[in-house]
Order: sequence, then structure tokens, then C-alpha cells
Amino acid sequence: MDAVELAGTQAPDRFALPGAARAAAMISREIAYADPDPLALSEFDDRLYRYATTLLSAPHTSLLGPIIGDWRRVQAALARRLSPAVHIELTRVAGYLSFYLGVLSADTGANTSARRFATLTEQFAAQLDDRLLTGTSRSLDAAIAFADGRLDAARAAAVEDPYLHGWAAAAEVTLAAAAGDEPGVDAALARLRNRPVVRGLRHPGWPAFDDVREACVVADAMARLSVPGARSAGYRAVSITTPGTLERGWALGALATTLVNHDPATAGGGLDEMVAILDVRPSRLLSTRVHEILLLISSPPVDRAPRTAGAT
Repeated sequence: MDAVELAGTQAPDRFALPGAARAAAMISREIAYADPDPLALSEFDDRLYRYATTLLSAPHTSLLGPIIGDWRRVQAALARRLSPAVHIELTRVAGYLSFYLGVLSADTGANTSARRFATLTEQFAAQLDDRLLTGTSRSLDAAIAFADGRLDAARAAAVEDPYLHGWAAAAEVTLAAAAGDEPGVDAALARLRNRPVVRGLRHPGWPAFDDVREACVVADAMARLSVPGARSAGYRAVSITTPGTLERGWALGALATTLVNHDPATAGGGLDEMVAILDVRPSRLLSTRVHEILLLISSPPVDRAPRTAGAT
């Protein structure tokens, strides 16, 4: 009997009541047919996880089209009269899709777009009692601030969900190393080593923080601070990363930093590979790292007092 008007008793049209009732029937049907089917919601969940696992490895050209398409479809669905449960679920999906677009915008240098998507992610998170989405939103703010060189603002973004603990600690390591804050690096490395292990679940947003990412973060920090063992850490990070990925680029950058004054040819080869990665997977942060290493190559070596072995 869907959308079929049944014969009703005739009633006097006082106070325009029958007209209002017909409007009520229309609204009722809009609510009944506005929700996507359960399979569509399940597929959105699968796509969120797929984007999470490829966010830092797939080329932008293969990610942006599908993510923008999904983002527009979800925004159109949210404009309809949805049931409360489905509205909550689609708001969550919209929040993570906005996050992905914010990350890609920030990494390609589209600052205005990155901030707009970050604001939208925060607004979606504010509508839900979802600690993971809230933490993910704050981590996007920190990533944008770091890409802009605003280190203090990047430190201010708090992340509370256990799944994001590794990413938060890694950000603290990188920020402290970039600022030359050796005690801060030690404290952040301790947090990174003691991060909670979250396994067996599929999470949207950032990829799971694993041992490969930890090796890249540690090698980068050790190289920036010129601590003992930095070169070995760089070689290890390169050996466990996948060619052509941003992670390989960061590992190569850490290794090249330790080689500029000892083996310039090998350091130059690492830079060539980093540039090849950037040709396929543009990244403002990795481009900045290439520029920093080129400055090291063109500058005279700086003697630093050797640091005793510590937290690294």
C-alpha cells in the first residue's frame, strides 16, 4: 500500500485541517523513503576503511575523485528527512570524508580548502558523541598547523582516543625534533613506545599506527638531532618501507640527512628517489623535507657536540 491514498471519511474543512493532514502524509512518506538502504550504509563504512588504508600510499589522483563523489552523495542525503539513527550514521560518514579531503588538501598545499574541510569536520564531530571522530578532527587541525610551520598551534591539538595515541605521540616527536627540543623528543618517544595497542577493529580516519610508521618517525627525529645510531635507524626504516610510498620518502629523508657530509652520492640518490615519489604522490611536507636536505648539502657541515645515548 506504499504511497497509495486510501479513501477516507469526508470531514468539514475547518481550520484547513485536511490540507495540513495531506502535508503530514507527504512528510511521513518523505521520512519513510529518505533513508538509504542498510546495504548502502554498509558500503559507506567499507569505503571509509578503504580510504583510511590508502590515504598515505595511493596517489591523490586515484583518491580525490571517489572521495569527493562520496562526500557529495552523503551531503545530499543529509539534506533529506532522515530517521535519527541514519542521520547520526551519515553525519559520522560525512565527518570522515571531510577529514580525508582536509588531509589531501593540506598535503598538496591547498590551505584554504584544508581549513574549510577541517572546520566542517569539527562541526560534524560536534553533532555526535564520538570520541574518535572528535580526536581525528583535532589531529587534522594539528596537521594543518604543522604543514604551515605553526608548531605551537600543532602542539595545542589534543587527541584522547586510544586508537590515535600513536599518531599523537608521533606528532609530538616530530614537533620536538623540528624545534631541536631534545628533552621533548625523549618524553614523546617514551609515549610512542608505550602507546596502547588497538587491534582487531576497522577504524576510519588515519591508518593504524604501526611499527613501520614508528620506525620512520624515530629515524627522522634521530637524524634531525644527529644522535648516535641515526644512520642505522635510517637504514632500518628504509628496509621495512614499501617503495613508492610516502613512508619510504620519509625514511629516505632520514637516511639522507645522516649521509650528506659522509656519502653525498648516496644521499643524492635518496633525494632522487624522494622526488620520484613526489611526482606520483605530491606531499607538501615531504617536499619541505627535500628542500631542507638540499640546504644541508649546500651548506658547510656544522659541528655538534655528540649526544649521549638516551631515550632513542
